Amino acid sequence: MRVIQTLAEIVPADFEVGSCVAIGKFDGLHLGHQSILRRLVADARADRQLAVVFTFANNPLSFLNPERCPQPLMSRAQRLEAFAAAGVDVCVMVEFDADFAAIPAPEFVTEVLVDQLHARHVIMGSDFRFGHRGAGDGALLRELGDTHGFTAESVAWVEDPLVGSMSSSRTRDAVLAGDVETASRMLGRPPAVRAEVVHGDARGRELGFPTANLGGTVEGLVPADGVYAGWVLLGAERERRIAAISVGNNPTFTPNEQSRVEAFVLDFEGDLYGQPIEVQFAHRLRGTVRFESLDDLLVQMHADVVETRRLLES
Repeated sequence: MRVIQTLAEIVPADFEVGSCVAIGKFDGLHLGHQSILRRLVADARADRQLAVVFTFANNPLSFLNPERCPQPLMSRAQRLEAFAAAGVDVCVMVEFDADFAAIPAPEFVTEVLVDQLHARHVIMGSDFRFGHRGAGDGALLRELGDTHGFTAESVAWVEDPLVGSMSSSRTRDAVLAGDVETASRMLGRPPAVRAEVVHGDARGRELGFPTANLGGTVEGLVPADGVYAGWVLLGAERERRIAAISVGNNPTFTPNEQSRVEAFVLDFEGDLYGQPIEVQFAHRLRGTVRFESLDDLLVQMHADVVETRRLLES
């Protein structure tokens, strides 16, 4: 997949075959987003055109109203990998800044979608707005499409019988509340974070539960403090293993320590330091608890591992 990071990098001649374009923020790539991408790729392949995603490297609120800007569900790299996996040919991922915010909606359509990307079909979510002050919507797209020779489509909300409509904000709220089961239903996959394995305080190893500690830049949204059952993908080969995962500090030993993510990989022996790891959260087992004794802590840790096996080994 080709990635374009500024409007100036778009070469119109590269899009002369025509393109199908999906516009949106696409944070989290939940099932609603996936529906848009499936439609995008199918239409592009049917018409022998390029499947193009137009999105933002940052949340527009980080420029428009930083105090209200939520944490991202995925890093830029995670989103790009998801677009590529969905079959997208080109991703235009630009920074939402003062210059972009000032572009009127009709000008964005005519100068970017039509003149630069040679759009033949444009898809967006039913609630997405674009252009200066969010003046652009599906109705404007269809009106301009009639004039400039492209079709426009607003994709309706995707509904789940148990959790309702899919949205990035509802998915984010579920993750931050530790409700990873609901988040998984909205995403169609477990919420995940990834980073490099770093050295910790080795207390888990001393207790017989050596953990892989995530350090440096952690990509993805970390769920609420607690203990979870899930999986890890290890190293460049992304070997999938069951893990009991702790998020938070250690209230028994270091109650004032900064929150962190640690994964006890079941039935694993080996050195993971310095390797990339992805941690996927499937079920929340419990909140964090301060135990009165080491024996009480060990009993609970063994119980957490047993419950993790019960939930995931099948």
